[in-house]
Amino acid sequence: MKQLIALVFLIVLNSCQSDVSTYIPFIEGYWEIISVTKDQKKMKEFKMSGTVDYFKVNPNLSGYRKKVTPRFDGAFEMSQHESEFTLTMTDNHLWINYANNGVTYSEEIIRANKSSLVISNADGYTYTYKPYEPLIFE
Repeated sequence: MKQLIALVFLIVLNSCQSDVSTYIPFIEGYWEIISVTKDQKKMKEFKMSGTVDYFKVNPNLSGYRKKVTPRFDGAFEMSQHESEFTLTMTDNHLWINYANNGVTYSEEIIRANKSSLVISNADGYTYTYKPYEPLIFE
């Protein structure tokens, strides 16, 4: 009986953890930063940002991140700089691993869904994004 209870407890515990692979389809797109926190303290809030981060994710989990600047006509000015990355999953954590110009580092994707993207780095900074919505002037 105790073994059955322990087994049920383990199943329930595992089912409570979200599967980070479900984040992957939401990463690609245009994301506008809304805040930066460090150690749960808000460092900066952005009412509006002049640039937007664009993430491109390929089927093999490689991709790139690029800064783009929205224009009033709805198009974007693209920077020449791209940060290439690969996505990896370890111990139910989703990592975005960069290797650019001999510098390698990783950030953890804490959450990705249709309404938010949250990324944390090794320095304790957490970046929260919302999907970019173009300004509409009528």
